[in-house]
Amino acid sequence: GNIYEVGGRLNVGVDVGADGTAPGGDPATLTIESGVTVFGRSGADYILVNRGSQIFVNGTRQNPVIMTSQADVTNTQANPDTAIGEWGGLVILGRAPINRCRDAATPGTVACNNLVEGVSNPDAVYGGALPGDSSGSIQYLQVKYPGFEIAPGNELNGITLAGVGSGTTFEYVQVHNSSDDGIEWFGGTVNGRYLIVTG
Repeated sequence: GNIYEVGGRLNVGVDVGADGTAPGGDPATLTIESGVTVFGRSGADYILVNRGSQIFVNGTRQNPVIMTSQADVTNTQANPDTAIGEWGGLVILGRAPINRCRDAATPGTVACNNLVEGVSNPDAVYGGALPGDSSGSIQYLQVKYPGFEIAPGNELNGITLAGVGSGTTFEYVQVHNSSDDGIEWFGGTVNGRYLIVTG
């Protein structure tokens, strides 16, 4: 039943790099218990899990975790059926292989990484050579009214999975009324099941 506000960009850890040796890298873990609501006030409020860090969303069928907007929490939406883009969303960056490198690197190697869309100041990097990389576990999560356009063609999605590895659990997830893609994958090897995108 607890409610928490995300103010701006919430970084989980500091990027450890594709091989865990990035200068200043510092992994961290964010755990969100069942029944918790997390909200943002605007499109600039979002959660970013950096490479080497993990998020554990421990929702249950009876008490899912909800990530939503302040307007939803306070029942101040003009029309909940058409409300979109009221907060940023969830971005998870992993060290699994990708096939589009920002430098002249071989796809799927440690040297192959890229900048994730929708994130700037500073940019955020994903990719590596660890197919089984784990960014944690997400179960029974509802993400409502997310998405935000940084610039044309560069948006935050409801959930962004970038270079996320197969060691990550991703199941029983709903994204509702996102202003951009509900869920967008950029490379990686993560498997998802029981996913639904509405609105």
